[in-house]
Amino acid sequence: MINIFNIQVKKEKIIIAFIVIVISFLTATSIKPQVQNKQLIDNYNKQAIEYYNKKDLTKAIIEWLKILEIDPNNEDAQRNIELVYEEKHKKDISFQKAKLYYRLSRKVLPEDIDAAKNNSNIAIEHFIVAYRLDPNDPELQILKDELKLLSDEIKLELAKKRLSEEIKKKYYALLSEAQILMNEKRYEDAIKVWDEMLRLVPLDAVAGEGKRQAELAINNRLKFEKIMALIATGEEFFKQEKYIDSRNEFVQVLKLDEKNRVAKDYIAKIEDILDEKRTYEQRRLQAEQFYIAGVNNLKTYEFTQAQDNLENALVLIDNYKDARALLESIPQLKKEWEERQRLLRLQQIDKTFQEGLISLTEGRYRDAVSAFQATLTLDPKNELARRYLSTALDALRVEEEEIINENNPYYSIVQPLIESGKRLYNQGNIAESREQWVKILNLFPQNRMATEYLLRCDLAKNPESFQKFAEKIVNDGNKLLADKKYNEAFKKFDLIATIDPQYPEIQNLITQSKVGKRKTGGEVTDIDFRQRYNVALQLYQQGGKNNLEKALAEFKIINNKYPDNIQVAIIINKIESQLRFRVAEQVQGKKLTPRQQELIREYYFKGINYYTNNQFDLAITEWRKVLAIDPDHEKAKNNIKKCLILLGR
Repeated sequence: MINIFNIQVKKEKIIIAFIVIVISFLTATSIKPQVQNKQLIDNYNKQAIEYYNKKDLTKAIIEWLKILEIDPNNEDAQRNIELVYEEKHKKDISFQKAKLYYRLSRKVLPEDIDAAKNNSNIAIEHFIVAYRLDPNDPELQILKDELKLLSDEIKLELAKKRLSEEIKKKYYALLSEAQILMNEKRYEDAIKVWDEMLRLVPLDAVAGEGKRQAELAINNRLKFEKIMALIATGEEFFKQEKYIDSRNEFVQVLKLDEKNRVAKDYIAKIEDILDEKRTYEQRRLQAEQFYIAGVNNLKTYEFTQAQDNLENALVLIDNYKDARALLESIPQLKKEWEERQRLLRLQQIDKTFQEGLISLTEGRYRDAVSAFQATLTLDPKNELARRYLSTALDALRVEEEEIINENNPYYSIVQPLIESGKRLYNQGNIAESREQWVKILNLFPQNRMATEYLLRCDLAKNPESFQKFAEKIVNDGNKLLADKKYNEAFKKFDLIATIDPQYPEIQNLITQSKVGKRKTGGEVTDIDFRQRYNVALQLYQQGGKNNLEKALAEFKIINNKYPDNIQVAIIINKIESQLRFRVAEQVQGKKLTPRQQELIREYYFKGINYYTNNQFDLAITEWRKVLAIDPDHEKAKNNIKKCLILLGR
């Protein structure tokens, strides 16, 4: 038994040992790639840093990209790539600017030496920025030599400028003679003339290049003739505007003679032309986008936006399509649209105001409230609508007291009292029924049902009390009738008639209130006021600010005498609305003076022009001038942000 147990223990130990070995092996095999990867990452990172320190940005980026292939989530590599890309972008921008100003300098040399010198200095400034960031860039090395040569040529031209008239005359005579000799292939004689020119102006680039070409013709006639043939073909292609073919010919020249100034000058011209074509196409696409946006703005009556977009199109390409004609039509289109909008708004104000008045006179107080609120939304300063709104709200509150529906927060309290009051009344328990109705009237004194049943209870139990209460209600109705509040008066009289149809004069009073409801209200009967009304109406119909103001004064006098005359109230509302919106329009245009608006457009479009030509600093300067006048100019703000991003700031 003991032996079997020992054997079993040994077996278990062996199994455990085997498991440990397997786990160790698996762990080792899984750790090994991790260790290898870490070593690779460290090596790539070390190599990238070396490249970066040597300013070899492209190679540094490649090494960090290798790290991301192994570990896509490596934050250090991602951050380093982003930083280097920013530097590279800044270098590329500076390099392009240096090339641009180099070509501009070459273009004006030797005719305008001052401009050539200024452009050369700007080119050198941008070159230095790019060179410090990436001195190993082969294109920068080429540009470095070109800039040095350009600088020497400018110095020589300045030196020529200081020569006496006599020496200048002699210099240009020698130049003419040397060119004739070169054309006649008398190269030995040409060298003598070039040497004489160099004695007059040492290091003169023109004479130096002429002598070099003559020596090449003598020393390697085949090579020289091939170069001249390529130049001739290149020039012919250039005349035919086959710029790509022309450039290829001159590139072949530089392969044979890397210092050939003719080939370099032609290539520079061709690059300028091709850049201009590319820029023009870019400008055309941008102009089309602005044009389409402007046309769409006009369709949606966004005139300020349309003006900006169409002017942008014209800044990019003069006389683009019919942009100028559309631009010139904007003031008239805007004026017509604003007049239509003004009339539509006045019509809407008049419509909603009339709806409110009619609803008020017909006792549709909720509709009246909605109509007057709509009027005030359109015309917030409409005091007449505000006054009638207050009247409608008061009437609505009374009406809501008269009938308590399910929407009333007190419905759950009042409804049981109504049901109890009706039940007790039908059972003949008048006293207790009356108590229920009194409770309701304590909460809502105008409640029609409670008032009606209270009168019924008094009529059944105490006729004298009914008579007293009925007289009060009829008197209230007469006051409302006198105030021309026919609808409210009708409700009072109708209540009494419902309980006691034989009540004295009640039917006559009901008839009076009904007749009053059918009238427009407040008919002008006084002869003097009728004449005043006719005069005011005539002034109103004549129009014009002065006539409208005089008419308004007359109508207000009539309104004080006949406040319920709907027609007068409607005309007062129309005049006040017209005068208010006329003043509002005048005030609206006083934010910026015409001169300020003109300057904003001038600076803004100058900025667009600079931006299109990649002159971002100058564009920013112009747009900042815009913001100095109008700090809320969104386009100028957004464009400045774009430029700062492009400049890497």
